[in-house]
Amino acid sequence: MNNILIYCRNKKTDPIAEQTACILSEQLEQLGLHTEISHALNFPRLLLNSYQTVHFITQELPLNINEMFYLSVCKALGKSTVLSVLNSTLNSELKVGKNFLGFINPDAFSVSQTNYLKLYRNLAGKKFILPAFPKALGSTKKNCLKGEAFSTFKGEAFLIPLQGKIEEVFDYKIEGPIYFDGRKLLKTQGSSQLRKKWNDLIISGKITSEHHLVMSESKLAQLINEESLAVVLANPSIKNIEFTEWLNICLNKNNLIILNDYQATGFSNYWTSGRNCLVVSSQNWKDQLNLIPSPLKNSSNLKPTTYVTSELFESSINELSRLYAKLLQQKTSLLTTKSVKL
Repeated sequence: MNNILIYCRNKKTDPIAEQTACILSEQLEQLGLHTEISHALNFPRLLLNSYQTVHFITQELPLNINEMFYLSVCKALGKSTVLSVLNSTLNSELKVGKNFLGFINPDAFSVSQTNYLKLYRNLAGKKFILPAFPKALGSTKKNCLKGEAFSTFKGEAFLIPLQGKIEEVFDYKIEGPIYFDGRKLLKTQGSSQLRKKWNDLIISGKITSEHHLVMSESKLAQLINEESLAVVLANPSIKNIEFTEWLNICLNKNNLIILNDYQATGFSNYWTSGRNCLVVSSQNWKDQLNLIPSPLKNSSNLKPTTYVTSELFESSINELSRLYAKLLQQKTSLLTTKSVKL
């Protein structure tokens, strides 16, 4: 049996990576694989336990010195090594991480969506897609009574996260109510200042009274739990970790996810545009969003974005288990070939 060690940083440091590791471990155990999760690596653990595969899961590069060291140790001990990076960006830290990966070459390497593969084109080894695994935080009591499944999307309003400045609201020409998540704006401006600026925009007629600015966690949670929202996550600047955090709180309620075509390559077998989500192009997502007919509740085919574990994770888990088996077979065949004398 393939004995697998899954390494990730602790919940405080990499919460979504740990969430992914826990769900992954649960799903692999259901397939009959033996897995363990660790937040720390050391020589005794790697030497005394018969791990055939060590899977590192991190939210982003670079790996720290300790992680680099033990990834090298795993390779030296002949164990299959898999590294999954959930966020990928173009910066100096990524270059440092890529230089190390090019030197050590893990046996397999994954990113969260297909457009990130080009950033690691020089790496050898198997490359594949493994996004962060969402964990729905539960269904709302108002919209999901016991035994009742969502049949249609109500489409009461849009919810759009603002990324850096309040002027982003001018880019959206959608009719009907829109809630703008302004929590990120609080990093650079005070809430009273933002409220005053927002009221000035309404008074001047630049935005309408159907535009609402949300800056509190409690108000956002209330909207997501009690309303039926089209949640716009298609902005390419939204990282996979943030995208997954939104899925955590929006899935299995009466909300519809709007994502871009690259984001949809994670769990590609699950997303079906026009049914349980809407997929727009990452190149001109705002133009496509502005063309979506309003209100969305008139689209009878649309269903809220809900899932059961077998639908969302099954394809990724099966592919990963086959990869583990293939890597183990390759390692075993190298050690048992007649041309090698141990």
